[in-house]
Amino acid sequence: MDGMFLLADTRETPMHVGGLQIFTVPPQAPAHFVATLYAKLRKFPVTVPPLNYRLTGGLAGTVMPSWEVIEDVDLDYHVRHSALPRPGGERELGMLVSRLHSTRMDLSRPLWEYHLIEGLAGRRFAVYTKLHHAMVDGAAAMRLVNLATDPTASFGPPFWADESKRPQDSTPRSHGLIESLSTTIEDEVKSLPSLARSLATTAQAAIGMGAEPDLASIAEAPRTLLNVRVGAQRRVATFTVSLQRLKAIGAAAGGTINDVVLAACSGALRRYLAERDALPKHTLIAAVPMALSHATGAAAGNAVSCLNARLGTDIEDVRQRFETIRRTTAAGKAQLKGMTQTAAVHFVTLLSLPLLLTWLPGVDQLIGPQSNLIISNVPGSRERLYFHGAEMVAHYPISQVGHGMALNITVLSYAGALHFGFVACADGVPSMQRLAVHMEAAMAELAAAFLKASPTAKRSTRRARGPR
Repeated sequence: MDGMFLLADTRETPMHVGGLQIFTVPPQAPAHFVATLYAKLRKFPVTVPPLNYRLTGGLAGTVMPSWEVIEDVDLDYHVRHSALPRPGGERELGMLVSRLHSTRMDLSRPLWEYHLIEGLAGRRFAVYTKLHHAMVDGAAAMRLVNLATDPTASFGPPFWADESKRPQDSTPRSHGLIESLSTTIEDEVKSLPSLARSLATTAQAAIGMGAEPDLASIAEAPRTLLNVRVGAQRRVATFTVSLQRLKAIGAAAGGTINDVVLAACSGALRRYLAERDALPKHTLIAAVPMALSHATGAAAGNAVSCLNARLGTDIEDVRQRFETIRRTTAAGKAQLKGMTQTAAVHFVTLLSLPLLLTWLPGVDQLIGPQSNLIISNVPGSRERLYFHGAEMVAHYPISQVGHGMALNITVLSYAGALHFGFVACADGVPSMQRLAVHMEAAMAELAAAFLKASPTAKRSTRRARGPR
């Protein structure tokens, strides 16, 4: 899987993920607080794996790659200081982050960047961090966050120098495709019969041959304006909602918080596609990544599988739509629980191969989409976090898109709220920020259906943000 992220990395499809954190300047701090902070951060050398790893191997480390440790990482390149025109608003911040997220990473260097952004109105500043997906998945990226729950204890080193984040085993592992395949066969040949049976059964269900009607197959996603070849430019938007409100809706509806997230996205997508006269007759299918346990002490790599979920976008009634989502996610989770972790990883890798074929020009017109978009949920801190005395007030995940799947919605929980990060191809998904705006109406619709339009329903959301 890590190797596929490298092979897929092009100018049009950069394979990095990011995070946008918003902080408030500490009380009584001077006007040059951010500039002083930047000077402090540049004094810390990079010592924590995999942030001091660099690709090595044939064809720029993409076909037969492995990691090597470098001793002197160039912080002038990796740690950068930017400023918005004062007073910078959400629009200006969104435009800057959209540009930063559009730029492909330099595969000859360690695969991360840290951007400190000042000039945000209301005595705020932002941090945008970029990491290549071949190096970490969402869960591993969250483990690198080293903010403190006590502002007085928040003056430690940045994440690239925080030795408490050093994995137990920090020896770089080869990601060469042939070597990885050989190691896999050698390690798992004894379990091959059970693995084959598990994969065969699951593959039958995935293509619609199983007996479980609530399982969403990889052959039922309709072709939509979301399923196009992407260009190089990205658009980023954000949205925040109260976690308490989501829990209340989930409890009243008999579903999970993830079900409510999917239902809110479904309602927003219905509105977005309908206003563009592009709502398909069949339901949209969302690919929902599921985190697996990483190998103990692993410094880098991905441990994730995936289920397909019907979003019920073809259903007008919000209660029926929610029930469709609840049933299909329950069936998908049961399917994955019935597999070994190894089988779950191999399964999603095998299912990704047709998607990679669609990246070839013209092939995407021959092979229909396996899903219409990605909706991912990443757990974050339940407590308020601080960095050098500054309180983090929001944390938005910003993921990636690719050919045939031009929209990604990733959600991160933090301090009693869920923070949605929307990223899309700027040309393929026009006016994508409208989707974030429609989230407010979708949340109100869910609250009205399941909470009897309680007086607090209108206070459950905050304004959607992003470039207009």
